[in-house]
Amino acid sequence: MIIWLDASGPFNGEKLAQIISTIGNRVHYPRNVDRMVVVIDDSEHWTLKQHEEALGRILNYKIVNSVIFTRRLPIQLRRSQTLELGPLSSSTAEDLIRKLSDVELPNDQVQKAILASKGNPLAISLLCEMLNTGRIDSILSFLDKPLYDLSNNIIVPTSGVIASISPIIVSAGHQLISVLQRQPSDLRKLSPREFEQLLADLLQDMGWDVELTKQTRDGGADILAYLNTEVGRLLCLVEAKHYREDRKIGIDLVRTLYGTLCDVKANSAMLVTSSSFTHDAKEFQKRHSYQLSLRDYADVVNWILKFGSKGKKIA
Repeated sequence: MIIWLDASGPFNGEKLAQIISTIGNRVHYPRNVDRMVVVIDDSEHWTLKQHEEALGRILNYKIVNSVIFTRRLPIQLRRSQTLELGPLSSSTAEDLIRKLSDVELPNDQVQKAILASKGNPLAISLLCEMLNTGRIDSILSFLDKPLYDLSNNIIVPTSGVIASISPIIVSAGHQLISVLQRQPSDLRKLSPREFEQLLADLLQDMGWDVELTKQTRDGGADILAYLNTEVGRLLCLVEAKHYREDRKIGIDLVRTLYGTLCDVKANSAMLVTSSSFTHDAKEFQKRHSYQLSLRDYADVVNWILKFGSKGKKIA
């Protein structure tokens, strides 16, 4: 049995207590489990002493067979083993690309994809996901340069420690926006996740610091948009709904987002859709105009056309 726990952010007693509590709860079920592996993901900000403290407390549970810390930088733990994850070989990368691609790619295109991804499995997976959307020519046209900015020396320890690589897309979003500027109607051809990524790029271009949340979520916001001002740091919750043109956003979704805003106590919230809103949804927004905004297909197209210019605002 494997338990995967998030350790991102600074180490504190409350976070460690939550981790220990989660493990303690899991220890008691299911009864047929006699060994358990605990993965502490993204312990980048923890010191050596904090790693050792967590390790000692976790291993107090006799059922825990091993503990794995994932990091980007090395750390020397006693009685630990280090596993360094590097890029895939060209032949293995090619096999993975052909397995994940829905279409048969010519050899030259496969080689461009290998070079762009630098053999990184996650980069290959995301690239194939984009290729499977059907816009192969436009995507492959910008693969002359690496798709990801990755360090050449990522070494990560563990109690078998696994390296956690955080790739950054450097050109894919801009290429897509360039295509949409020429053909805005292609906005409707995007997948829901592509729509979220597009909005993140557009908001970032407007001067916001954006965080695209995990795809597997229940409720909440798809994007967290932060803005530093002279009076403080503002947070806007952004919910993306990629709907058909004839499927309007009703008042229920708008109310739900407003409820999330009140619960999180963010500064504002915005619902963005590729369709439009019903009259009731618009009337509800008017009653909360300082906290809630609605943006439809026309607004998104306007953002796309203004991409790269200065003086844009989120409103």
